[in-house]
Amino acid sequence: MFADSILRILVKSVFCMKSNSVHNISTIRECETFTMNSTGITSLLLMESAGIACTEHIISIIQLYSICDVFIFCGTGNNGGDGAVIARQLIYKFNFSHNVTLVNCSDNTSKRSKENSYNIELWKDITAHHTNAHYIDIENFNFSIVKQNDLIIDSLFGIGLTRQLSGLYAEIVENINKTNVFVVSIDIPSGLYVDSHTPSNNNVVIANITLTIQFAKLGLLLPENYKYFGRVEIIDIGIEEPLELLEKAKIKLVDRLTFGNDWNNYYQYAHKGNYGHGFLIAGSSTMPGAAILSATAAMRGGLGKLTVHSTKEVLSIMTSSLPEAIYDIDEDKNCVSKINWDSLPKNITAIAIGPGLGNSKKTESAIKDTLDTVTSPIILDADALNFLAKNKTRLAYLPKNSILTPHFKEFERLVGKVENDFERVKKAREFATRYSVILILKGYNTLISMPDGFQFFNTTGNPGMATAGSGDVLTGLLLSLLAQGFNPQFAALLGVYIHGAAGDAYTSEHSYKTLIASDIYKYFDKAFNNLLFSESKPK
Repeated sequence: MFADSILRILVKSVFCMKSNSVHNISTIRECETFTMNSTGITSLLLMESAGIACTEHIISIIQLYSICDVFIFCGTGNNGGDGAVIARQLIYKFNFSHNVTLVNCSDNTSKRSKENSYNIELWKDITAHHTNAHYIDIENFNFSIVKQNDLIIDSLFGIGLTRQLSGLYAEIVENINKTNVFVVSIDIPSGLYVDSHTPSNNNVVIANITLTIQFAKLGLLLPENYKYFGRVEIIDIGIEEPLELLEKAKIKLVDRLTFGNDWNNYYQYAHKGNYGHGFLIAGSSTMPGAAILSATAAMRGGLGKLTVHSTKEVLSIMTSSLPEAIYDIDEDKNCVSKINWDSLPKNITAIAIGPGLGNSKKTESAIKDTLDTVTSPIILDADALNFLAKNKTRLAYLPKNSILTPHFKEFERLVGKVENDFERVKKAREFATRYSVILILKGYNTLISMPDGFQFFNTTGNPGMATAGSGDVLTGLLLSLLAQGFNPQFAALLGVYIHGAAGDAYTSEHSYKTLIASDIYKYFDKAFNNLLFSESKPK
């Protein structure tokens, strides 16, 4: 018990540093080693820190869901050691009054880590003095004792697992999943791979919440794994990130700290000319709404002036909803067919093309003409992307740093069939670097791939944004930011972040079930203000 007290005192001295890097197994190990070498902390103390931090979150879960008993399934590695620390903290630090049962899961072939052994022995000592603390070997455990309001903590395997579970461990996972109780996985659901695709026939714990340690992991950001990891919470335990790894990390998260103060370009003596002139080519007789959504989002994004090229019918509808825009009428009454570039204002600072255009031969000719004419970075969405998919040789001639915004199906039309999400991330990077463009692959945790090979996962947004027209709103916002003079890479990151944050601002007041695309730009103001006045933002 003296050793336990020393651990709880020393762990308070761990230096905490949050990171937006998405690390793989190898670089996480490097960060752990660096932290131990630079601070003098031991792996045992890191385990204690992880256990304490996870337990604080688990207590909140217990209170929220009125949990009765807790069952912690511990493997033989350090992930199992984390589970043993959590068991001890529930009894000592949080005075948990219900039963806490540590289930020792070993097939007698795996060597137990020394940190694991240490904490298992501490727990055995506790069971001798506390009637609600229990230790049981898996061969003596009966899953039928787990009740509906109980909690299972999955602490079997951590991020180091790279093989399919079999035998006893596969059986344990199957039984955990059959209980249908609330499950929390520590670091990663046992059986799930961190850095590669997990085959569908693998046995993987299905968690409601995953408490992942210190860094986001690629396997916890991809749709194909969502059924396993549920909601992910990143638990800061003070693992430091060496500067060289921080600079080399090819995948990062986009959060409010990404932008600092660089995005707030408004000043007291500004006029509309200071905030750019965007040119939007969008809409057709069958899809007028796409143009209206994009145009309104562009103006709501802070744009000084907007010119919209579309059909007479589309623009006549838009007049009542967006009188602030300038209208450039196409000669065809049904679709965009030709743009008279010589008649346009000379002060246009950015161009977007694609929303709601359709795929008529006349429209494809207009898209081709646009790509032949424009030499600065351009935003391409929807039917402009479909045109490129049919004419892939034109990809090589796109202006550098152009922004492409495909959803998954549009992306596959550009690059071919994708087998899984890990391959999709790889192909997105290859595409962006090959053509020197910015690729925004839309979806939850939208992926932004840059020409230099760096990739970013967005952290804002919610399921309600999976609605018709949401992408049109994003295109308009991106046009607004690019026209205002932000460099294309910054505009892409800020646009995706604000777009998602506006959706989140809506769902903070309403159900995500009721969200429609026009609600998103109505909440741009709250998204921008939350970023501007965030206490977490560096001064």
